[in-house]
Amino acid sequence: MEQQNLFAPGSVNRGRQLELDLVRGLAILFMLLVHCHEMFSVYPFEPTWSTYVIRFLGSPPAAPVFMFALGVGVAYTRKNTAKELARRGLQLFILSYVFTFCRDFVTQFLVYLRTKDPFMLEEAVTYLFGVDILTFAGLTFLFFAAGAKLRFRSVHYAAAALICAALNLLLARVTVTAPALYRFTDLIWGTSEYTWFPFLTWIPFPISGYLFGQLLLLCLDKNRFYRSCLWVSVPGMLALGLFSWLQGLDYGWGDGLWETAYFHHNLVGNLLLLSFVLSWLAAFYFLSPRLPRFVVTTLCRWSRNITEMYWIHWMIIVYTWVFLRDPWPLPWILAFFVVLVPATDYLASTYLSLKVRLQPPKAAGGSAA
Repeated sequence: MEQQNLFAPGSVNRGRQLELDLVRGLAILFMLLVHCHEMFSVYPFEPTWSTYVIRFLGSPPAAPVFMFALGVGVAYTRKNTAKELARRGLQLFILSYVFTFCRDFVTQFLVYLRTKDPFMLEEAVTYLFGVDILTFAGLTFLFFAAGAKLRFRSVHYAAAALICAALNLLLARVTVTAPALYRFTDLIWGTSEYTWFPFLTWIPFPISGYLFGQLLLLCLDKNRFYRSCLWVSVPGMLALGLFSWLQGLDYGWGDGLWETAYFHHNLVGNLLLLSFVLSWLAAFYFLSPRLPRFVVTTLCRWSRNITEMYWIHWMIIVYTWVFLRDPWPLPWILAFFVVLVPATDYLASTYLSLKVRLQPPKAAGGSAA
């Protein structure tokens, strides 16, 4: 019997993709956990099994998943003109500095007013220009706007990912000490410890997500598609992991704490983490029918409310930290996390419900995630 083609000549698989919502929802859960841990723990982190588990969950299944899903969303969105993507990118880029002002500058300045410690004032200014995930998301949409303007095809995006990875390798040893300069170069590659998501390091994830989304749109048989993903990604992940271990290439696993080497990883880290994302996504495609309904509903809601939950959980965490700055024992951190999750969920849902009542949304095309 002749096997059915895996891909159609045109889009056949539009609408939200459940497996993407599930992994994004879990990424939000892990994000809240790791942010609670890093905000209220003693630094440097204690090398305990609980620290390793929390740091791992807040790393490979979190930011790489968000960024990969962002690229899939660009492939699926109907608002894909250069102008619309550029507008979205500029909004996010500006919003990211409003966010760091509220999260970092104001809180550090409040601590400075209370303690009169000049270091806190210096930190307030420094963290204001830190390159976090919202800043990177803004740059990513601007990149896709440029791609749309230049009429990039899939091959051009793939080439751009490889070029960016190559530039990241070349510039990795280039350091900049002047604050006025490194606050710009931090946006492009990791020239200081205050850049967590430099463009060249992380752009392969949304580009890969975009290329994956292009295939998913055409996919006629998702079972075959995700089985193929597992056959490629799992052996690839194991081979790259063994290669990294033998060569001593650290992309965050070295001390198990997923810090600077993770945020500033190179091409090998890109490939290994992408292999993980594909394996993770495929696993949840096959697991989704077996998950309890309330778990699926909750994770999908978190996935839809990602931006609101990101803002709200950080505001709760940092303004709690202003008044309760002493390090907490792990049981207290976990208890705070258990309260933070439903509180963030409730406040995000309430805010969006109020927003809909005050300003009904305009009709829009479907999205993958």
